Amino acid sequence: MKTKDVLYPLLAALCYGTNPILAKLGLHLSNEPLLGACIGIVTSAIVYTTYFFLSGQGQELVTLPRQAGWYFGLAGMVSTLAIFSLFFALERLPASIVAPFISTVPLVTLILSYLILHDVGRVTRADVVGTILIVSGVMVLVS
Repeated sequence: MKTKDVLYPLLAALCYGTNPILAKLGLHLSNEPLLGACIGIVTSAIVYTTYFFLSGQGQELVTLPRQAGWYFGLAGMVSTLAIFSLFFALERLPASIVAPFISTVPLVTLILSYLILHDVGRVTRADVVGTILIVSGVMVLVS
């Protein structure tokens, strides 16, 4: 594994960890969770679209398999629901409580991977142990 490969998930963790803090600050100034989520989603769409076309990947839209497009679209819908849920949670609870609950994502991913991704990736014993440790840590933080 290259150092550069590890930097991407660390950057993702930094950004995901910063997101609830910024959203909570926005909600403190304007208690509008749906508007806040919408602004975040529109901003993301603009950044993604700009990067997509500036990087010369516009042709990918034409050659993308239709079924992949459906999966990506469903993933986008689920992500949107997650963002809405995050903003509503941050409206009602402190970010220090919401963030650990969101950190139980590995448990959901583990279960769904086992149930759905039989042919794409298998769940290992290390995956199960790691997930149990993460969720246990979250339970300690929240209790």
